[in-house]
Amino acid sequence: MNEVRQRYSDASSFGPRHHISRLAFLLAGVLIALTSASLAFVGFVSSQASVRQAIAHEEHLFKNTLDHRLRSIVQELVKVATSDQSVARLVRDFDPGYVRQSFNTLWDDYAHSKVMLISGEGQVLAESFGDYTHIVRHELDKASELLAIIEILGELFVRNRVRVPGGYGHRSIKGVDPAQYAYMGFIRIDGKPALVGAMPIMPDDFKETLPDDQPTFILSATYIDDALLRQLSDRVNFPSLRFAEGPTSPEYGPLLSITDTLGSPVGTFRWDWKTAGASIWPTVIPVIAVISAALGAVAFGIAWRIGKLTASLQASEEQNRRLALHDTLSGLANRLQFNRAIESAVHSLPDHPLAVIHCDLDQFKEVNDTFGHSAGDIVIKTMADRLDAIVGGNGLVCRVGGDEFVVIYHGSTARAHLRLLSEALLECARTPVPVGNDRSAQIGLSIGIAVAPLDGATAGALVAASDLALYHSKKSGRSRFTFYSEIGNDGIAPSPVPEFKATARRA
Repeated sequence: MNEVRQRYSDASSFGPRHHISRLAFLLAGVLIALTSASLAFVGFVSSQASVRQAIAHEEHLFKNTLDHRLRSIVQELVKVATSDQSVARLVRDFDPGYVRQSFNTLWDDYAHSKVMLISGEGQVLAESFGDYTHIVRHELDKASELLAIIEILGELFVRNRVRVPGGYGHRSIKGVDPAQYAYMGFIRIDGKPALVGAMPIMPDDFKETLPDDQPTFILSATYIDDALLRQLSDRVNFPSLRFAEGPTSPEYGPLLSITDTLGSPVGTFRWDWKTAGASIWPTVIPVIAVISAALGAVAFGIAWRIGKLTASLQASEEQNRRLALHDTLSGLANRLQFNRAIESAVHSLPDHPLAVIHCDLDQFKEVNDTFGHSAGDIVIKTMADRLDAIVGGNGLVCRVGGDEFVVIYHGSTARAHLRLLSEALLECARTPVPVGNDRSAQIGLSIGIAVAPLDGATAGALVAASDLALYHSKKSGRSRFTFYSEIGNDGIAPSPVPEFKATARRA
C-alpha cells in the first residue's frame, strides 16, 4: 500500500514540477531572448549613430578642404589680376605678349589647367590650353555657364568699384574674403569638370584706371582629374578618393555633390570612410552570446564597447584637427594655423613685440627641373626641419606656399639679434641637401623681415611688409635678408652674398 501511495505520489508531483521547470526555462529563454534582442537593437542604433556622425564629420572636413583649394585659386589669380600693369596691358591696351606672360605664370607656378581672359560683354580675348596660350576673339555661347559667372562678377565689381580721376578703381581687397570680389565654384569647361576662380582685372596703385565699361575678367580652372584628387587626398588622408560626373548615384557612404552656377549637377566626390573597419557588430555578437549565458556581463560589455568607440572617434578627431592645421609634406604649421597665430599675436601688441620673417627658397624650381619633384619634396622637408631647429621655441615656423615659409618670431626683436638669426637661417640654406643617389641640391634663401609694432600693428600690415622686404631681397640678388624699415636706405641692407643654384654632387 505504501509503495502504491508512494508511486502515485511521485507521479502526481512530477507533473507540476516538470511544468514549472519548463515554464522557468521558457521564461528564462524569453528573458534571455528579450535581453539579447534589446542589446542587439542598442548595438544597431549605436552603430548607425556613430557611422552617421563619422560620415558627417568627414564630409564637413572635405568640404572645408575643397573651399580652401578654391580660395587658393583666387589668391593665385590676385598676383596676376591686381596690378596697374595688368590694367594697362590687358584692359586699356591689349598686349598679347603680356597676356602670354601672365598665363604662363599661372601655368608654371600653380599648374592651372585653363586660363581665360573675358571681356564684360562676354567676348573671349585669350585662352590657354596647358602651357599654350591662344590669342583669339570670339563670343561665348549664349547657353554657356560662363555667362552666369560674368553676370555675378559684374554685380560684384559694380558693388566694389570706386570713382577716381580718369576713370574707376576698385576697393582694396587686402584682408577681404575672396567671395566679396571674386567668383569661386564649379563648372564644366571644355567638357571637363573643374574648380574655377574668376575675378576682375583691377589696379593696385591707381596709376592706371579702369574705363567706364563692363570690367575685363580673368578666369582660371583646375580640372578635377587624378592629380587634383591626389592633392586633396594628401590633405585629408581619405582612402580611395574618387569623382564621378553627373547626378549623385544611390551609393551608401560619405560623399560631396557639387553643382555649377546654374544649379546643374557637375559630379560627386566619394571616398571609403575611415570608420568602415570599426563596425561594432564583430564585438556585439560575441557580447550578446556571453550576456545570454551571464546577464552580469552586459554592463561590462556595453561600457567596454562605448569606451572603445569613443576612443576611436576621439583619435579620429585629433587626427583630423592636426591635418587641418599642419602642412602634410613638411609637418609645419599651415596657412590656416599661421593666420590664427598671427591674429592672436597682434592682439598682444605692444606688450609683446614680434617679428614676421618671410622666407623663400632660391632656385627651387631648378631643383625640381634638375632632380625631379620628389627631390623637391626632400628639399622642402629638409629646409623645414632646419628652419624649425634654428627658430626653436622662440617662434612658430609655417609653410604657407610651395617654397614659401613664414616665421612668427617671439624672441628678441632687437635689430642685432634678428640679424644673427637671419644669418643663421641663410647659413642653413647654404648647406647642400642630399636628394638621393649620392646627389645634393644646393640652394639659397631670401628673407624679408617686418618688426611689430614698428612696421605694422595688424596681421595684414605685417605680412604685406615682410612680403615687400622679401621681394626686395629677391630683387637685390637673392640669398640675403632685408628689413622692411631699411628698404631704400642705401648702405643699411645686408651686403650681397653669392647666389646658390641647384647642382648635382657626388658624396
